[in-house]
Amino acid sequence: MQNGKENFILTDEGDIDKLLGIEIQHLDDKRLELKQPFLVERICRTLGLIDNDWKAETNSKKTPVGKPILNKDLEGKPRKLKWNYRTAVGMLSYLQGNTRPKIAMATHQTARFCIDPKLSHEQAIMHIGRYLLRTADRGIIYEPDPSKGLECYVDADFAGGWSHADSEDAENV
Repeated sequence: MQNGKENFILTDEGDIDKLLGIEIQHLDDKRLELKQPFLVERICRTLGLIDNDWKAETNSKKTPVGKPILNKDLEGKPRKLKWNYRTAVGMLSYLQGNTRPKIAMATHQTARFCIDPKLSHEQAIMHIGRYLLRTADRGIIYEPDPSKGLECYVDADFAGGWSHADSEDAENV
């Protein structure tokens, strides 16, 4: 990239895992694992699963999703625990977006109820936390294919209007 036609200026800022909070472990010549053990610990500590009376180790979960799928629970009981619901959802969202895609559906279910979470929503987050406690040493494993080079996929295509995009024109951004 440094020698390409773009002439990027590259600087060495140290190990990338220090910047992103993501631990990168080379498993062998072809595979690497990305995990965030410090974030998992912070989530579990925020939920009170590390230094608590609930005996979380014996009450861990094998899957991140409980049943049934969450609903508004308008007549539901109020939450019992005092941790910040939105903070927990935010940390879970960051974690699932980087290294733990398996918790994505469960996390998105809980995120829907940040305005007025009930006991059932709190219990769903606790379920995810107990799953993370059980799988704290896990992450996502990549096996890159060097023959494909660097592939990049974006989230939007501007409705096919890439050639018409203009940062100065609000209608064409």
